[in-house]
Amino acid sequence: MFDTLIQFIPQMHLRDVSLFVLTTLTSTIAGIFGLGGGLILAVTLPWFVPANAVVPIHGTTQLASNFSRLLFAYQHVVWSLVPKFVVGSIAGVALFTLVLSNMPTKYIPVAISVYLLLSLWVNSVQSMLNKIESFYLVGMIQTGLGLVVGAPGPLTITLLMKKLDDREQIVATASVLMGLVNLAKVVTYATIGFIFWDYLSTIIWAIGGAFLGSFIGTKLRGKFDHQRFINILKWILTLLALQTLIRFGFF
Repeated sequence: MFDTLIQFIPQMHLRDVSLFVLTTLTSTIAGIFGLGGGLILAVTLPWFVPANAVVPIHGTTQLASNFSRLLFAYQHVVWSLVPKFVVGSIAGVALFTLVLSNMPTKYIPVAISVYLLLSLWVNSVQSMLNKIESFYLVGMIQTGLGLVVGAPGPLTITLLMKKLDDREQIVATASVLMGLVNLAKVVTYATIGFIFWDYLSTIIWAIGGAFLGSFIGTKLRGKFDHQRFINILKWILTLLALQTLIRFGFF
């Protein structure tokens, strides 16, 4: 058995194993705090896959992460908030598909990084996003921007934190809403011609990490300081975004 394992290891793609570790980590983060994991994955995926594959693979992986978190906490979902978000999501797909079809895919990692830096450090952008109180509008922005930048940030979780007090309800409901966002990404990219089959091995490893991370995150939820994590996350995302811009020659 040991000899068989030794023979198998060289055949394993280091990229896929590394992505499994990354998605386990990011899904664990999302499982604990309800946010952050998708953002980190969006800005690091260009290390593993071509630019045109970043958003569709991000959507597939996050859909698995959302679904697995929902399995562990479905009883806490506040279903009455879902229909408004769905209507907004449909509008977002309709509006942003046009942008996506006219945007060179090689610039997607750059768009992700620039958007992250603006949303993290430009107070007017932060203030505008934080003031949104409508699930229709958040659904449209979260889904529409998600088609272009992968993860538009904690718009949904921020609104849920304003409407709900229970931490379990917030994380569980966010899993449903973000699952819809990522389902829209997968369907949209499949419709415009992205071949998911070409990345089957990568997707399987990523989904495996997403499920494992959700299980770990559910077990660890409530054991960490949420505000301290938000402060650390801001700097992690900033450094990752700057690294992407440097790699693409913007500095």
